[in-house]
Amino acid sequence: MSIWRKMNTLFRASAHEPVARLVDANDIRIFEQELRDAEQAIARSKRELAHLMAEKTRLDRDNTGLQAAISKREQQASQALEQNEETLALELANLIAEDETVLQRQQQQHAKLQQQESELRRQLRDSGRALKHFYSEMRLAKANRHAEQITRQLRGHATGLHSYMEDLNVSADRIRARQTEAEDVEAALTELDEEQQHGDLDARLKAAGIDNGVSDGAKVLERLRAAQAQIGQADNSQPQP
Repeated sequence: MSIWRKMNTLFRASAHEPVARLVDANDIRIFEQELRDAEQAIARSKRELAHLMAEKTRLDRDNTGLQAAISKREQQASQALEQNEETLALELANLIAEDETVLQRQQQQHAKLQQQESELRRQLRDSGRALKHFYSEMRLAKANRHAEQITRQLRGHATGLHSYMEDLNVSADRIRARQTEAEDVEAALTELDEEQQHGDLDARLKAAGIDNGVSDGAKVLERLRAAQAQIGQADNSQPQP
């Protein structure tokens, strides 16, 4: 049974992964929407605070009116007692008691509203500061995301540029190789032309019976015989002992 629970957990985790990747891929957009939601919540809280302050102001006016009415009826009740108008004084006293009860409840409500106003004001101040901080965080996140994109683009450009340089080097090597080959072929043709021209000249000189200065075996033997003859003559010319 434990294995099946683990498999179920694995399936649920696998289903969660695409959602998590989707959230990570759109984190800044989600952050921006959350900031807009927070702004709207702050605006609603401000309106609630305004209604609360208006209600507190209304209670202030009602309480002031009740206090004035109570003071006036107290004076009237005192005058009725001075004139021995017990029934009238009692009626006034009952009205005063009712007004005091209402005034007490409204003063308690006023105190609660004052406490709620103070708390809501504090929350709005804290939320406003936090919202400014989060806006700064969003701008920083956008700047970092932009920097990451530029870095990836530059890395891609650098890779592309490196490929371009490699392609240029290969093309330049091939061009140099072809030029060198063409120069070698041209030099060989020139050499062949020169050999052909010298060969034709030697043939014409030989046909004309003119020495072309080219050494051959017969000339070498003739030179050696001449050298030996000179040596023999030198030996014969020396006096005998």
